[in-house]
Amino acid sequence: MKNRTPPLLSKSKYMNGLQCPKLLWYQYNRKEEIPPVDPATQAIFDQGTLVGLLAQQLYPDGIKLERDPNPQKHAEQSLKVISLRKPVFEAGLIYENTYALADILNPIDGNKWDLTEVKSSTEVKEEYYYDVAFQKYVYESAGLKIRKCYLLHINNQYIRHGVINPKELFSKVDITEQVEGLKSLVPQRVEGMLKIISQKDVPDIKIGPYCSVPYECVLQEICWKFLPEKDSVFVLYRGKKLAFSLLDKKIQSLAEIPLNTKLTDNQMVQLKVHRTGKPHVDNGALRQFMNGLHYPLYFLDFETILPAVPLFDLSRPYERIPFQFSLFILPKEGAKPEHYTFLSKSKDDPRPELLKRLKDLLGNTGSIVAYNASFEIGTLENSCEAFTEYQSWFDGIQPRFADLLVPFRQFDYYHPVQQGSASIKAVLPALTGKGYEGLDIVEGGMASLEYARVTFDDNISQKERQRVYASLEKYCNLDTQGMVDLLNALRILVT
Repeated sequence: MKNRTPPLLSKSKYMNGLQCPKLLWYQYNRKEEIPPVDPATQAIFDQGTLVGLLAQQLYPDGIKLERDPNPQKHAEQSLKVISLRKPVFEAGLIYENTYALADILNPIDGNKWDLTEVKSSTEVKEEYYYDVAFQKYVYESAGLKIRKCYLLHINNQYIRHGVINPKELFSKVDITEQVEGLKSLVPQRVEGMLKIISQKDVPDIKIGPYCSVPYECVLQEICWKFLPEKDSVFVLYRGKKLAFSLLDKKIQSLAEIPLNTKLTDNQMVQLKVHRTGKPHVDNGALRQFMNGLHYPLYFLDFETILPAVPLFDLSRPYERIPFQFSLFILPKEGAKPEHYTFLSKSKDDPRPELLKRLKDLLGNTGSIVAYNASFEIGTLENSCEAFTEYQSWFDGIQPRFADLLVPFRQFDYYHPVQQGSASIKAVLPALTGKGYEGLDIVEGGMASLEYARVTFDDNISQKERQRVYASLEKYCNLDTQGMVDLLNALRILVT
């Protein structure tokens, strides 16, 4: 290991160290091996930045510090600004080997300050107490007097009307008591983390539930690669706790699970299927599901965005806003499906036009088939609450929804190719041999990110915008075509 100056422990590194010492060690000793930030995570970061800027509007006389990449220089600049006794954004201070930046420092009487952490979540989470406790420890140790600690988070009951109102967008919670109870633990934990960082060898940490709590660890590709690529114990349905228990006994694959292991009925189905290689088919349950469908069938799929800060009037933070649908209509068994699509290509609210189109297309009778139908139902419900002229229409169609996920979630059909998943991405190739290969967009999260990127960024070229819109059409259409193909395959299977 190279000789280096004593490491500086930032708040983010401290939080990583609390989650996993191995992650902390990698960040200082093998940083180049850590996978780059993926687009979904970067979008969360960007969203947090936007929320932070809106929170600053609550303090119109505040001073924004541009972050210097050199913590020492940034701390020196922060001390100069702090002396002005005005609200300060992104002030950073150093104490020994620790470094913290506060989202908002607000001066109060008695030469004291209130410290406010801004989060883009809609609630106070336990990990936030540890986050702010570290900040309070650093600031007070560096000489500042902190009176109160607050958490500013998104108010998910806020409904946009015109320009965003930060006073209504945020909820402010006093977390001083919780933070104070954790602050005394910081010095000992910092000392332990500094020792871990200075170790020559990587800490020997087994995988565990903490790999995804409170955040998905970026080292999972590294730490979990020892598991079998297929048929690992982690494909057991709702069996993560059991999987870790089996792993403690050196059992990594389904084939190694002792026959006397206590399993649920669904897990027993999985064990049999993966050992024999033959799918499980409950003909009676599948027939019952299909008998509950009534023609004409309407196969419906939405793509949505979930902005933390509402983009449109009459919408809430993190409300699913549908910007696209694909609809296949099957008039009767054996008929050729009719295909209809909608994709909003402007910055305007897509919901009014989408609702109008669907009302014209969905008719008055017949089952509306969706995969994980609660998603489509919830999206329509929220949209119709905003545009109340469609409320009675929605009340009429809601009972017509049928969820194609149900027979797969209930293990009426299960194939080893599914590897424990009942998502359409796993079921479609298992039952039909078809998949999503060759598409630029292959899942809903990517669809949401790509749509937002090309629609709301004025710097995107028209050529790139059209390329992404074409990819969105292909992806959403395949999801609905996949439902048609699945139902045909099930019908053949039980005939």
